[in-house]
Amino acid sequence: MKSLQLRQCIVTIPDNDVASAVVLYGGLMGWEGQWFLNHRKIPSVFLERLYFILPTHFTNSCGECLREFRSKVKHNIAQLSLCGFSRGAQEVYRNQRLEKWHILGLIDPSAPTLDIFHDDVVDKAASKIRCVYWVPNWGKHGYGGRVPRFAQHLRDLKVQMVEKSVTHADMPPFFFNQFGFDL
Repeated sequence: MKSLQLRQCIVTIPDNDVASAVVLYGGLMGWEGQWFLNHRKIPSVFLERLYFILPTHFTNSCGECLREFRSKVKHNIAQLSLCGFSRGAQEVYRNQRLEKWHILGLIDPSAPTLDIFHDDVVDKAASKIRCVYWVPNWGKHGYGGRVPRFAQHLRDLKVQMVEKSVTHADMPPFFFNQFGFDL
């Protein structure tokens, strides 16, 4: 696997030709972009079989990251997935209609109401959602109850969600081990 440092994102390129790519947004505290690679947050089996588009900051435009990716990777990409870890989930909510995404991954996500969205923001895409969550990672009261309320909303939607006591920083590899082959 090699990687390209572009203006808006890092693109990982597997050794074999593949037909799937994943945009993976990270969160606060520098837990984005290169952090996923430096700290082995993406299991190597997936780095070997998928392109990863890793915005270097969670405020970077998804459209611009995809444009940069497409300018460098000329292979036909049959399916794209969009994932967000922690604060990066806000970019899943924001960009869910940008492309015809195969999967929308929510990795210990911040609640939509921690930004400008409502809890029902992903309702129409419920069948595409794959989620790992551990609400206690978000503090005793879950940001005024917003995180527990959103987790309950996802349960009520019956999305594919695994809830397990995994530290927040270890949620990305947990997600890929649970749902990586869906991407």
